[in-house]
Amino acid sequence: ELFEGIYGIRAHSAGKVFIDGQEVNIRRPIDAIRRRIALLTEDRKQSGIFPVLSVGENIYLRQYKRLSRFGKISYKKCYQVAQEGVRRFRVKAPSLKTPVRDLSGGNQQKVLLARWLLTDPEILFLDEPTRGIDVGAKYEIYTIIAQLAAEGKSIVMISSEMGELLGMADRIMVMCDGRKTGELTREQFSEEAVMQLATQFE
Repeated sequence: ELFEGIYGIRAHSAGKVFIDGQEVNIRRPIDAIRRRIALLTEDRKQSGIFPVLSVGENIYLRQYKRLSRFGKISYKKCYQVAQEGVRRFRVKAPSLKTPVRDLSGGNQQKVLLARWLLTDPEILFLDEPTRGIDVGAKYEIYTIIAQLAAEGKSIVMISSEMGELLGMADRIMVMCDGRKTGELTREQFSEEAVMQLATQFE
């Protein structure tokens, strides 16, 4: 709900969003995209992938405007963009024409990351990015996230997995009943510290 409120999917009546010290007004997802923010949602099947479309189509779906000229889409460019996404994120698929629904959960997630990275975001909201995928795919997703952070991207990740938080984060903000209960730096990380903040009630 927090991510969706910031991103403009949910209406909110209070709070402010600042990017690089400047207050921004985000009322709709298109406003967030223009601010170079990407959102990988928690439920990839309901609000992420387009299961009836192919791997390639799922990757270049948001790029039709950039890949067209005078209203005519260059499918050669679409193919090249999709191929680059598959290569960069090591998507395991028989071909670009394979229906994305036929891929494993981890490869579907990598397709979604490839789609969003084509928009060149500076801020990525990742909501439970490794939920429902196997251990090997999790490691690949972690590697991708670390690479993006090393490139200077700002990664804001929601996770309910303790090991994921302690292993990936530079800072952890804990919420309980919709309120921020504390923030930890890496030097303060421990399961006990996180759980103590997660169970605080006023």
